[in-house]
Amino acid sequence: MKTSRYNYILYTDTHGYWYNALTGSFFRLSSSLSKKIESLSEDLTFLEKNVKTMYDKMKDNGFIIPADVNEIDLVRQKHDEAVHRKDYFMVVLPTLNCNYSCWYCIQDHIPTVMSDTTLEALKRHIDYMIDVKEIESLHLDWFGGEPFMFFKKVIEPLSRYAINRCEEKGVPFMNGSTTNGYFLTPEVASLLTELKFKRFQITLDGEKKFHDKVKFTKGCESTFEHVLKNINNILSLNPDIRVFLRINYTHKTLTPQMVDEVNEFIEYNNRECITVTPKKVWQENTDKNFTSTIQQIIDLFDASGYKVSRWDIPSGSIPCYVSKEYYNAINFNGNVVKCTACNDLYERQAKGVLKDNGIIEWNDSYDIKCQSRTFENERCLDCKKLPVCVGICPRDHILGKTHCKYDVIDSDFEKDLINYLVHQYY
Repeated sequence: MKTSRYNYILYTDTHGYWYNALTGSFFRLSSSLSKKIESLSEDLTFLEKNVKTMYDKMKDNGFIIPADVNEIDLVRQKHDEAVHRKDYFMVVLPTLNCNYSCWYCIQDHIPTVMSDTTLEALKRHIDYMIDVKEIESLHLDWFGGEPFMFFKKVIEPLSRYAINRCEEKGVPFMNGSTTNGYFLTPEVASLLTELKFKRFQITLDGEKKFHDKVKFTKGCESTFEHVLKNINNILSLNPDIRVFLRINYTHKTLTPQMVDEVNEFIEYNNRECITVTPKKVWQENTDKNFTSTIQQIIDLFDASGYKVSRWDIPSGSIPCYVSKEYYNAINFNGNVVKCTACNDLYERQAKGVLKDNGIIEWNDSYDIKCQSRTFENERCLDCKKLPVCVGICPRDHILGKTHCKYDVIDSDFEKDLINYLVHQYY
């Protein structure tokens, strides 16, 4: 037997927290006991003989493993299984247009709308994925631009078609959207349960005075107030919906004051349906010292009744949903991409094209390239964070880049990890 290469042992003044990055298992001990077990772990035969209960616990949770186990092979296996899982995540962009012009947005907001021809091709695509590819679930996710600018023309009809087809075949279905929330009017909110909407990601830009300088539109005095009222309304009408409140921040705009400003518009009973996640805008320089500020604001949201994201990690054993075989993003014009966080949506030579029969034709096997293990390089394979991170961005990997994504975010991995673990025992 041997100890896992992916064990983390982190200390506070009172406790030692043990975490295994491959299994996700964790436990805590008093600091003094933890240090004793840590020392005894250097001789596993002695530990098994003298502290059998602890030895068994560590073995059952992946902290101690058979000597012949190659943990990197386990990371590879989990990655490949996740890549080919037949749960179809299908992003649809009804438009690239938007009612806002956020300074950090990478998109050119072109006045566009999905045609009836493309809408019909999307219906054939749903047919193909259900009948031929035999997907095990379908998750529609609306993106843009601002997708809800065309709720009646695109979102509602395609959602109803997908719901009917999935019900015919017994395929689980879920609707969701990344939206700025401006058009989630009472009329739209009243239909969300019927259309099986379960999740929204909606963005704020720091406290009200900063948000309203970034997101503004004619005829609305404060988009900050407008969007939060919409969020509160959809949660009051649809208690099963969950909102991921992303806070796009610079080091100037993320302040404790915004917690009180958000609380003013979100009723207490609705707060448990909202998960708050701060995200640095990509143009802002990295500052690892800002971690404490982020944690302070997360604590304030937590104390106010919201759910919070204390540790921002990929899920599903892949670095990004782009890696999934059963993931596609279909543009308003029928062009298909994998990544929506770049300029691929505007390239003249599309990564793929949705044909009228509902089948996607990919150029240069781009979809297969996205499924590669992006961690097959010396730096990643030697990294203790590998099972959590699972490699670099698939698109960057295709372009030959090798940077570590933790180099460009404010968060400190171990500080975030221990903060996450401490709060599991609250």
